[in-house]
Amino acid sequence: MEMLKISDKDVSKFDEVTLAIAVVEGKIKHATSVYESMIELKELIQSAGSEVKAELVLHQNIDQDFYLDKESLELVSKKAEELGVTTLVFIDELNGTQMKNIEEVSNKKVVDRTILLMDILAKRTNRREGKIEVEKAQLKYRLTRLDAFQDKYKYGSGIGVNSPSSKRLLTDKDAIEDKIKMLDLDLSVIVKNRFVQRSKKINDNLPLVALTGYTNSGKSTLLNKLISLNPDYSEESKVIVKDKMLSTMDVSLRKAVLPSGREFLVVDTIGFVSDLPGIIRIAFRSTFEEVSYADLILKIFDASSSDISTQENVLDYTIERIGAQNKNSIQVFNKADQLDEIPEDSDKKIYLSAKSGQNFDKLFEIIEKTLFEDELEYTLLVPYSDFTVFNELKNKEIIEMQDFTLNEKGIMLNLVLSLAGYEKYKKYVIG
Repeated sequence: MEMLKISDKDVSKFDEVTLAIAVVEGKIKHATSVYESMIELKELIQSAGSEVKAELVLHQNIDQDFYLDKESLELVSKKAEELGVTTLVFIDELNGTQMKNIEEVSNKKVVDRTILLMDILAKRTNRREGKIEVEKAQLKYRLTRLDAFQDKYKYGSGIGVNSPSSKRLLTDKDAIEDKIKMLDLDLSVIVKNRFVQRSKKINDNLPLVALTGYTNSGKSTLLNKLISLNPDYSEESKVIVKDKMLSTMDVSLRKAVLPSGREFLVVDTIGFVSDLPGIIRIAFRSTFEEVSYADLILKIFDASSSDISTQENVLDYTIERIGAQNKNSIQVFNKADQLDEIPEDSDKKIYLSAKSGQNFDKLFEIIEKTLFEDELEYTLLVPYSDFTVFNELKNKEIIEMQDFTLNEKGIMLNLVLSLAGYEKYKKYVIG
């Protein structure tokens, strides 16, 4: 087959060897081109612990029963057997009929992109909520394709077989439905607790910065750098950094402190990939909620990548789909130390290195300007009878000895307040 590319990699050490397949109908279906998506697909397969022996891109109409036409499928199956391939991985989401028919013709395990992504998420998520959500997504996906999960998935191993708790996923309809009900019950308790935590966070009145970015763009390293000025920062509070696609599966919320002393919250989110399936967006709704609640979004890119436009497309496409496209945002091009020439910065675009700290002073400056641009200086007079208000302000604001004086009427303060702060304390403002 003229569009079949065979790798010369030694795949003998892998239990699962794959052939990656895409059918292109000539219309735009992805946030990126099919060839860019295939590069990403191969990286995802490797992240799942398997290896790609060959890849195939066919330009034809998608067959509703076999995905690629049956004649091509038979040729692919024969070639897969010759190459020692155990699994066929498809770039698109397959329906149950397609999965079942492809397996019967090829006698290979059939994995689509959604199953692949959920498998990676199952292995990477650590929070209880994330584990429950992923298992629920896996089971709901199976429920609509039960006939396709009765052979290779029921008795085999590898991609898409296990739950986040490393137990084999159910294949019986009644058992799946019962398990989903149990998971929903567990989630209802967790969501209630998250609502309480959300309320507390809002009451803290600290602005929230969300880190978003194409997977493996260096978000976790950047987060660690942002929180390093916090007096409570320690090695234990650092986020673990891994050089793998989709290595960050759990929301990491930390308090950060600017050089001026102003505080804000920063959250690291799931690394984006192109065309994130709806079932996964639902599973990680808490991550996307953080983006929608953010006062500022840092869109992080790998400046050393030869494919920046793809990263930008994926990020903009995903942010728009979760309804956060109108949020304040800054483009952060990480790994700029690997560039021969660094482009000029602006208030909406900055080049830096999270690893070395290069240009972080400029990033802190832009964050402060964006988050606290509505702040003004006010003089407040807090009566001694409202001393609890003074204590509240001390806990929330940076108050030095020179910022306040005592007189016969109360405590006179000079403070910089945001609009929200002004509304809360305006009864004490005298100038």
